[in-house]
Amino acid sequence: MLRRSARVFAISITLLLTVNTVRAHADVQLKEVVVTATKTEKKPQDVTQSVTIITSDDISKSGATTVAEILSTSAGVAETDQGSPGSLQAVTIRGSSYQQVLVLLDGKRLNSASAGGFDMSELPVPLNAIERIEIVRGPSSSLYGADAVGGVINIITKKPTAFSTTIGGSLGRAGYTSATLYNTGRIGNAYYSLSAGKERSHGYRVNSDFDKITAGIKIGYDLDAASSVEVSSDYLTKDIGVPGSVSFATPRARQQNRLSITGLQYKQRLSQSFDFSVRAFESEEFLGYQDPDFALSSRSRVTTAGAEVQANWILNTWNVITVGAEGRESRLKDADFGTHNASVSAEYIQDEISIGDSFILVLGEREDHHSAFGSKSSPKASARYLFNNTGTILRASYGESFRTPTFNDLFFKDSYGDTGNPNLRPESAREYEGGIEQSLGQGNSAKFTVFERKVRDLIVWRSDIFPTFPDNIGRARISGYEAETKFTISDASVVSLNYTRMFPVDETTGERLFSADTHIPDMELGGSLKIAFNEETSLAFDGRWVKNYVRPGEDQWDYYVVNGKISRTVRYGKDLNMNYFIGMKNMFNRTYETVKGYPMPPAELYAGLSAQF
Repeated sequence: MLRRSARVFAISITLLLTVNTVRAHADVQLKEVVVTATKTEKKPQDVTQSVTIITSDDISKSGATTVAEILSTSAGVAETDQGSPGSLQAVTIRGSSYQQVLVLLDGKRLNSASAGGFDMSELPVPLNAIERIEIVRGPSSSLYGADAVGGVINIITKKPTAFSTTIGGSLGRAGYTSATLYNTGRIGNAYYSLSAGKERSHGYRVNSDFDKITAGIKIGYDLDAASSVEVSSDYLTKDIGVPGSVSFATPRARQQNRLSITGLQYKQRLSQSFDFSVRAFESEEFLGYQDPDFALSSRSRVTTAGAEVQANWILNTWNVITVGAEGRESRLKDADFGTHNASVSAEYIQDEISIGDSFILVLGEREDHHSAFGSKSSPKASARYLFNNTGTILRASYGESFRTPTFNDLFFKDSYGDTGNPNLRPESAREYEGGIEQSLGQGNSAKFTVFERKVRDLIVWRSDIFPTFPDNIGRARISGYEAETKFTISDASVVSLNYTRMFPVDETTGERLFSADTHIPDMELGGSLKIAFNEETSLAFDGRWVKNYVRPGEDQWDYYVVNGKISRTVRYGKDLNMNYFIGMKNMFNRTYETVKGYPMPPAELYAGLSAQF
């Protein structure tokens, strides 16, 4: 293992040392590096594993008002929401826990070193600043290391192209108000963007109010068409009531969250066949909690800093090599369980091989070195075959992934007696995937994917024992399939449907896998309908139906929810566009829960407008 790591590292250093000597090798030009399944820009049909792309147009026309709602209508993706606006919104992929999904913002890691996952309600950028969201399903540790067991979600913000200002606001039920400002500019090769937002609500349950403020800045300079330097900083502060579950109410509990993340990225193309990038980031998260009814109070602060260097080398017209090295360090200061540190370093290599237009093979491996858990190797192989005469695409992949225990998993302690477990082992997983995609012409398509993931040492908090603690439960297997269709009704009207079925098994007992942490659905049906009446007016519906696994003797646990939105854009003169919209969440006023004991809001009518000039 160490020899393999040394080889990867040696290749990385060799390529980086040749930066100033490589000038030309092929007539093929490298494209801009973005975060996708391969960390190199590829057309969707050329990706070798299951990927979904959600565009800014999809976001603006949808009936969803949060990123979690937008993601939840995609195949294999489920949202678990603790009810009140502003409360924890966790997103899972293919029956994973939310700690097993890596969330990125422009390539910067958002997952908490303390809690493990990322709360989507704490995204520090407004929806209108998002250019696209990429969902990569399946293991991705060969490029991203820990936490990418279920998949990767990358939220990519817009790169400014001109001077523009957008001001928006909306009103809704339970005293909900929101206001956003998004300003961009470009002078020659220099560009910037500024964003600010505020949301608040009285809440629909006792002690379910929230108040959230976000702010962000991005400044960049294009050195040439494929080279740039960019710095960004985003900030969020949130003060919320914590009503608790129906059976364990906390009518006076309060929580304060702060998140700041700063990033620097430098990309340089040195020739038509060689480019490299350097990325660095630093984040700080603060969590405060008080419950006077139970004399509880806690404060914790986690700081994380990391850097990554990556090089891409086109050896010839059919072969691209990607190598990289990464380092990251996290530090926790908690009033209850002290100060703890963890660090990781890693090297990775990937080879993309194209044989004609039909066959693409991607091979990769990453070696991670954790300060507490030693070294871990994550290999991956995936392939795509295109039948040019029919447009049929076949995909297959195999990958290994892992997740290390979090600070909370290891060291948690509260006044109830709940404790972490310092003897936990990292989770490890292997996943197989196979799929077929068929183009039906005129924007229509159908896709079918099967998968199986086997996990060893799955970390689960033992809710069946009091006080609770986390434990490695042995072996688990989650298999299933996803079906997706997309039909274009007219030039600007589209309907999309997807269906996911999963079969989770605890292999130590042979029984179905039940876990309060994972909320594994039995089945999910999601979809959206977008109708454009003309260039100015559009109508959108999106929703999902979810049926969850339950233990024998428990009541059936399923729900469906549909959101709708109608919007109209009117141009006033040459420089002002006004967008008016009205929408309704939970249109059929369903009583439902995505997390047991945490009721979701009833039907919510909202309306607003935005002005762009």
